[in-house]
Amino acid sequence: MDLDLAYLGTGPDPWGGVRAACRTTTELRREDFPMNYNQVLQADIAAIGTTLKVELDIQTVQGETMPDPN
Repeated sequence: MDLDLAYLGTGPDPWGGVRAACRTTTELRREDFPMNYNQVLQADIAAIGTTLKVELDIQTVQGETMPDPN
């Protein structure tokens, strides 16, 4: 699956590093995976829906080592 990333830019972080950020969203369909879960609640409502929305907010840090967060 290919995801289209939205580049959000770069900027300094609190530890003196430089971060780049991007975001993407996608939907997964339950029927695309081998799940065997069809529980229906008393009111004839499915317990889980047919799709799952996935949102990814990604940050990368420039450098050779991770900064110490302490």
